Amino acid sequence: MHARNGETQWASRLEHAIDEDRFVLHAQRIIPLGSEGGGLHAEVLLRMVDDDGSLIAPGTFLPAAELFHLTSRIDRWVLHRVVGMLAAIQDLSTIDVLCVNLSGQSIGDRAFHRNTVEILSAAGSDVCARLCFEITETAAVTNMADAALFVEEVRTLGVRVALDDFGAGASSFGYLKSLAVDLLKIDGQFVRDVIEDPLDDAAVRCFVEVARVVGVKTVAEFIDKAGVLARMKEIGVDYGQGFLLHKPEAIEALLNSPAVTQRSEDSF
Repeated sequence: MHARNGETQWASRLEHAIDEDRFVLHAQRIIPLGSEGGGLHAEVLLRMVDDDGSLIAPGTFLPAAELFHLTSRIDRWVLHRVVGMLAAIQDLSTIDVLCVNLSGQSIGDRAFHRNTVEILSAAGSDVCARLCFEITETAAVTNMADAALFVEEVRTLGVRVALDDFGAGASSFGYLKSLAVDLLKIDGQFVRDVIEDPLDDAAVRCFVEVARVVGVKTVAEFIDKAGVLARMKEIGVDYGQGFLLHKPEAIEALLNSPAVTQRSEDSF
């Protein structure tokens, strides 16, 4: 009863947070491991603003959001904000792609599909070309028919799609036959101990080879050691993400960082 009461309180807090715009967006860079260059490539991360102004990590409130079927509303909030930020940037050549996570509930929600297509269509092709939706294996396999339909719709509009946590599921390779994706994000459980665990090393090499066969790029998550970074480069992973490479920061600061604005100035 105590746990249930706590969950109910979280549901109420989330409802108020959505209605009062008490969320903020952070972002973490995704770095090319082969050659330098290109615009900003980053994953958008959500934080909730508590009553005292402190930030609450998504792992704290998203379980309650899923339990009370609020994740689609939160995903809509994030998508609206990211699309609005991209639309406000005068020179989009400074941006390669911003990756937005979508929940399993959103993937299985046809109303969310329709609303998303409307938002993307209104935003235009330049904005769509700078968006990537991250879908976890769990969400994809739970709603495979809906996921395949949604992926087809958004890719038609120019949005890229990443299969997140790749390798964590029992039938990871099989999903690639059902879903047309642009990126494979290798699950961090295979990356963080790749130096010490030969099995993890073999798994990452296998994932990279499969990605090459199907013609998609790879991203290694949770890179937090120099040795792990070096090994990812040796194996041929295309992109890296983790605290060693960049610690998440407010998305506004990242979009206005010297590296991004300098590229904008250079384009003139």
